[in-house]
Amino acid sequence: MAIIDLIIKTDMNSQIVEVRCLDKDSGFNSTELGQLIGQRAEYILNIKPNAEGGIIEIQGQFLKFQRVADENGDTLYLSRDAVLMEFLEQTTRYYAEGVQIYDRNGCFLHANPASEELERYSIDEFRGKHLLDLYELKEEKSTVLTVLRTQRPVINRCDRFKMATGKTLTTINTGYPLTIDGNVYGAVVFESDLAVLKQIMKRSMNLEAYVEGQQPAHKEPLYNFEDIIHRSDCMKDLIHFAKKVSLTDSSIVICGPTGVGKELIAQSIHSFSPRGHKPFIDVNCSAIPSNLFESMFFGTEKGAFTGSMEKQGFFEMANGGTLFLDEINSISPEMQAKLLRVLQERRFQRIGANNYLQCNVRIIAATNEDLEVLIQQQKIRKDFYYRISTIKIDVPPLYERKSDIPILVQHFIDRLCKQYNRQKLVVPEYIMDILLQFEWPGNIRELEHVIEYAFNHAAEDVEALECRDLPDYLMSYKGARHRLTDSSQFNGEDSFGSRLMLEEKTIICETLSKHKGNISQSAKTLGMSRQNLQYRIRKLGLNQ
Repeated sequence: MAIIDLIIKTDMNSQIVEVRCLDKDSGFNSTELGQLIGQRAEYILNIKPNAEGGIIEIQGQFLKFQRVADENGDTLYLSRDAVLMEFLEQTTRYYAEGVQIYDRNGCFLHANPASEELERYSIDEFRGKHLLDLYELKEEKSTVLTVLRTQRPVINRCDRFKMATGKTLTTINTGYPLTIDGNVYGAVVFESDLAVLKQIMKRSMNLEAYVEGQQPAHKEPLYNFEDIIHRSDCMKDLIHFAKKVSLTDSSIVICGPTGVGKELIAQSIHSFSPRGHKPFIDVNCSAIPSNLFESMFFGTEKGAFTGSMEKQGFFEMANGGTLFLDEINSISPEMQAKLLRVLQERRFQRIGANNYLQCNVRIIAATNEDLEVLIQQQKIRKDFYYRISTIKIDVPPLYERKSDIPILVQHFIDRLCKQYNRQKLVVPEYIMDILLQFEWPGNIRELEHVIEYAFNHAAEDVEALECRDLPDYLMSYKGARHRLTDSSQFNGEDSFGSRLMLEEKTIICETLSKHKGNISQSAKTLGMSRQNLQYRIRKLGLNQ
C-alpha cells in the first residue's frame, strides 16, 4: 500500500508526458497507463482546467489528485487511500452516536457532527487541544484517558464530566485503542446521551415491528404547507383556506388538472391536522382492478376464498388518520355505493368476516376532471359526490399563476445542483421569458421535467442554461419564437426592410433551434456557408 499510487506529469500544454505507478500491487494495467502519454490530461482524465484537486477515475478505480505546478508543466499526485478517507469521513457524519478521535497524547484530532451537536462545540475550536484543557475531569471519569493508559477497550461506561465552558454532561461512552503494527497511536470514543439512546431504541422497535409484519419497513416523510413553493396570491389564499379546513374532520375533494400538486396539498392538510401523527394512506384508485377493489379497501379473513389470508384493507390501515383517494373519478358507480355505505355508517366488514369493524377515517379525494360534468354523465353518483365534497378545493393550473414559475424554476435548479454536487447554474432572463410564455399543459410536473432535461443537457463547465438546452417542443413554441425574434430593435417601423430582417431572423432562429445551435448543420440546411451564417447571426444580434 502506498500513500501516492500514481504520478502523472504534463507539459505546458497539459499534454501527458510521463506516468509512474508507485504501488506494484495496485492492479493498474501498465500497458493502458502507457497509452495515456500524449493525451491531453483535461480530456482523457476529465479534469477541469486549472483545477488544483478533485476526484478522477482510471481503469475503474477512483483516485484523489492534487496538482502541483512547476516551470515545465504540472505534476498530478493521485491516491486511492485519500478517496477512502473521504468516504470514511462522510460515513461518520451519519452516525447517531457522537464520535471523537484523539492522538496517543490525548490531543483532539477529529469528531463527527453528532458529537458537536451533543456537546455544543465546534470541531475547529477543539482541534489540537488536549483533553484536559477541554474538560474538567479525572482519569477514572475519562474513557479516552483510560483507553490510552491501559491500551484496552472500555465498553458502555457512564461518564459525568464538566466542560471548560462550565456545562455538565452525562454520557454513555465506549472507547477503543487505535493501533498500527501493534503500537497505540490514538483512541476513538463513541458517546451517547439519553436522547441518542432513545433514537437508537426507537429504531430497534421499528425493526422489530417490521419483522413481525406490523408496519412497512420505511415510511417516507409527508409534505407540509411549508414545502409548497409559491409566490402568487391565489396560492397564498388556497393555503390559508386549506390550513383552516385541515383542523376539521370534514371530507375534502381537491380538484385540478394533472401535475398541479394535488397530493402535495392533501399530505399538507393531513400533516397540519390533529390527525398528523396518525397514518396517511394514499390510494391511486385508477390502479386498482375492479375484482380486487373490495378486498383491498375492506380487507380479507383467512379462508374467505381460495388462497386468501388475513389482511387489513385501506380503511383499517388508515384508522384514526386520513385516507387519500386519488383519481376518484375512476371508481365505478357500483364501488362508489359500497364506499358510500362505509362513509355513512363508519363501519365495514372484511370479506369473509361476520363482525363489523369501526372506522374513524377522514377522506380526502382528488380528481383531474370536473365532477359536476361526471355527475351529468352518470359516472359519479350524486350521493357519493355530496358525501366526499363537504369542502372543495380548486387548485389553479400553472398558466393562471405564472408568478410562481421563477421561484419554482430556481427551486428545481438548486435542488439538482445540490443533488449532483454541481456549481450554481443560472437561468438567463431570455430563457425565463420563454418559460413564462409557455402554457404548461402538464403544469408543475412538466416544468420540473423540463428543468431536469435542461440541467442534464447543459455542459458541465457552463454557468448558465442556453436555448439549446431546452426540449425541442418548447423551442418550437410560437411564444419562444416570438421572444427570440423580438422586433423591438426595428423601432416599430413597418418598412419592407425591417419586415424582411424579422423574417430572416425567425428562419435562422428556428433552424438553429432544430439543430440545437450547431452552426455547421444549420448552415447546410439553409444552403449557405458557415461564415455567411455566422455573419448574419452577428448582424441580427443573435450571438446570445
